[in-house]
Amino acid sequence: MIKNIRKIFLLALGICCLHISKGQVNDRPTGPQDWLIKKNYYASYLLLKDPVLTQELVGSKPIAQVLEKRFERFVMSTNCRDLSCYLNAFKWQDEEIDLLAEQLAGQLSHHQKLEKLVQSTLIPSMTYGLLQHETAKSYFKKALQQDLKAMNYVVDVYAGGKKPNYPLIDSISFDVKRPAYLRLLDDVRQDILKDISTSKTAFFMTMMTAVRLLEVNERWDAAQLEPLIELENRKAYEAVKSTDFASYPYSLLLTLGAGPEVYGQPISPGGMLRARMAARSYFEKLAPFIVLSGGKVHPYKTHFIEAIEMKKYLIEVMGVPEEAILIDPHARHTTTNLRNTARILLNYGFPKDKWAIVNSSKAHIDAVEKMGDRCMRELGYVPYSLGKRISDVIIEFKAKEEAYTIDPDEPLDP
Repeated sequence: MIKNIRKIFLLALGICCLHISKGQVNDRPTGPQDWLIKKNYYASYLLLKDPVLTQELVGSKPIAQVLEKRFERFVMSTNCRDLSCYLNAFKWQDEEIDLLAEQLAGQLSHHQKLEKLVQSTLIPSMTYGLLQHETAKSYFKKALQQDLKAMNYVVDVYAGGKKPNYPLIDSISFDVKRPAYLRLLDDVRQDILKDISTSKTAFFMTMMTAVRLLEVNERWDAAQLEPLIELENRKAYEAVKSTDFASYPYSLLLTLGAGPEVYGQPISPGGMLRARMAARSYFEKLAPFIVLSGGKVHPYKTHFIEAIEMKKYLIEVMGVPEEAILIDPHARHTTTNLRNTARILLNYGFPKDKWAIVNSSKAHIDAVEKMGDRCMRELGYVPYSLGKRISDVIIEFKAKEEAYTIDPDEPLDP
């Protein structure tokens, strides 16, 4: 875990000379906090990983003035006596967001290193959507605005107690009306000031506050089990490289879970039955790989990861080999079950022209068939294309590159 922003800057200063000539950034996460930041605020994360570039960019007078006022507002929150005072200190103001995004993006045309970062790293990541009729400047500006607003969203929900999109599973862990809660927020404030001790690093002040608020709420779900490709998914990832996909009708089978309703229950009856469906399809050679998708979702604040428990069931009960099983331990909804599996299809070397399939109960697959509108409402895009329904409980789908796009108001699984 990164414990001190100043240490990050010093470390990066020591290695940045290796990258300056190429205009590249080493953006590999070094721990859970890095993963959380990278997944939620990728544009800001790239700046965090290149402190030399960041200090050049924020040194302009308009930006420096904003950051000085922003830092002062945070420092003065030592006098806060109510929740609204802390929220005001922790968040970006709308005019600050607009000015920072405009000023930083405006440097693109005359800053070669920034231009290369945006053109060769940020835009190809597709984390802020596909580049269509936008310029590099407008794409970068949009990304920064999204990041800063997304940080504010976390403060509103996990400091202010605002209802998230799914309050029954994602709400704040504290009673914001208790006097002791204000003392907790002041502890958060003091912790951030240990890392962000001057206005020169205040660009990351709200970001680090959001990260700390997620941590004290036990909501670092987006970072759990990462890096998947080197840990839980390593054996299957290696197996993908040597698989003859022409021997199978489909590239993989996504199995939708059914979260437990009882505290302390690792896997629900529905989860067992759907895992059995997946095992049957695997042994019938419909697909060489199974994806199990589901995070810590049901019931509220459960400690069990649905995908892990289903993986155990497949291996221990059904005899499916581990190298045939991939997990997505982050998804919290059916929309993100498919979106995250689309990301696996795109990132793990699966053939792009081959259909995958998804299985669940009949009612669940009925819902998947009609889920496009829900995806548009909740994600802003549809991350898959559906094919034909091959049975009551199985339907075809393919990944779309839109799946890379960050969902800024779902910090547990962006």
